Amino acid sequence: MSTRATFKLRGTVNATIRPEIYGQFLSRRRWVADEALHNPDHPDAGRDGLRRSVVDAIAELGAPVVRWPGGCTGTSYEWERGVGPDRERTVDWHFGYDVGNGFGTAEFVEYCRRIGAEPQINLTTGTGSLREALAWIEYCNGTGDSVWANLRRSHGYDEPFNVRYWQIGNEEWGPWEIGQVGPQENAVRCREWAKAIKRLDPDLKVLAIGCFEPTQAVDWNLALLREAWGHIDYLTLHTYWQFDPTADGGDYARVLSGPHRTEEAIVAIQGLVDLVAREKPGTPKPELAFTEWNCADATRFEMSPKWRPGETRYRTVDALAVASFLNVMQRQAGSVTLANFAQTINVVGALVVTDDEVVRETVYWPLWMQRRHSGELSLAGDTTCSTVPGETLERTPIELPALDVSASTNPGEAKVWLSVINRDRNQPAQLSIDLGLPLASNVARLHQLHTEDPLAQNTLTEPDRVAPHSDEAKLTDNLTLDLPPSSYTIIELTTTGPVVGKKVEQE
Repeated sequence: MSTRATFKLRGTVNATIRPEIYGQFLSRRRWVADEALHNPDHPDAGRDGLRRSVVDAIAELGAPVVRWPGGCTGTSYEWERGVGPDRERTVDWHFGYDVGNGFGTAEFVEYCRRIGAEPQINLTTGTGSLREALAWIEYCNGTGDSVWANLRRSHGYDEPFNVRYWQIGNEEWGPWEIGQVGPQENAVRCREWAKAIKRLDPDLKVLAIGCFEPTQAVDWNLALLREAWGHIDYLTLHTYWQFDPTADGGDYARVLSGPHRTEEAIVAIQGLVDLVAREKPGTPKPELAFTEWNCADATRFEMSPKWRPGETRYRTVDALAVASFLNVMQRQAGSVTLANFAQTINVVGALVVTDDEVVRETVYWPLWMQRRHSGELSLAGDTTCSTVPGETLERTPIELPALDVSASTNPGEAKVWLSVINRDRNQPAQLSIDLGLPLASNVARLHQLHTEDPLAQNTLTEPDRVAPHSDEAKLTDNLTLDLPPSSYTIIELTTTGPVVGKKVEQE
């Protein structure tokens, strides 16, 4: 038995999808940037010290922007320890254990250029000062005869690095963070730091740390927006959808509820931005950026210096949640314009990297799929379908639409991509499609991620158990396709003419 659903295009465009939403996050934690990626003694390492197979796997994701060095590890990072010839080990003051500094600023920038990404550097706020932040920017971008630009030149880099993205802070609203502050203190600091950064170069993009926690979001974000408005380009947010793999049913409903609830919260946060915009007419609005996002196993925390990667953690259902949030960002493209999947390697990573193996987690594949099979414009559409049980919040169960659909196209192109998650664990879905314009062919190209068991995992011994495949399917006369339960499918349809003209009209 199949559940019946319909998707109908409205004939309008939501917004342009910025490629920066497909970014990555790489921290300086052990077995992330250090050891797993940068390991000059590894037999697979090139002259730059980077493991070739790891770089190749990351490059396939096509990340346009990469954030570094943290995260929690960034709030106490001493950037001067990671430049020049002398790279002594230091203690990561957040985690309390010693770390290497061989992968520093220059190595990070060169890594980004190698995979075709723009570097996004997180400034040190917990133990650092504005002076140190400005010196770091000058070291990276300075072109004059100044002390920090000349220091970079003395290290062998005559040309500036031209780092355009600079984030101020990381979760300073949380008690776990070195340098925790209140909303107003953070707002004033962001205003002054952003103001100084823009004086160095008004074209730099400044990201200010916002708050996505329900009990703090209003006070924190309103204070920040009102104080730093006109100086910041992005309000950044972090979200993780935690699951307990030992829970009944593998926490299936809970992890799939995360992106759904996040979309509702995005609308609310955008409302705060719009509210402050009314107070400050005639000035640009900051855009929203999710500089950390992913599913997270709530039972595992890699805090120990003795921890080593040795097993995967993600299931097919977690890949469905990742795909769903990519859909969310496409639908909310008018608000969310930058994001960093957290993380690339090992710690809540898209890859598990050991001394000998590079394994693509299930959550790697939705990122890979959408970068290859998605358009530049988000198309407005309506989905009609049944519901499935979601998680229970404060004793109230929520219902989720069985299908999550995002539609996209390119200007002037006769093609539509429908990104569809069937959240129903047990029932296939019979999806009827109404594009409002004729198809050039009744054959659809399908790119699909599906396993019979939604809790299936890739492992070090079976690394390709969960992976996408592509195929063709004939549409019925009423443009209907069958989609298996617990599946992610990108449906590629060719029309007889452009879906949207080269001149784009947005809602």
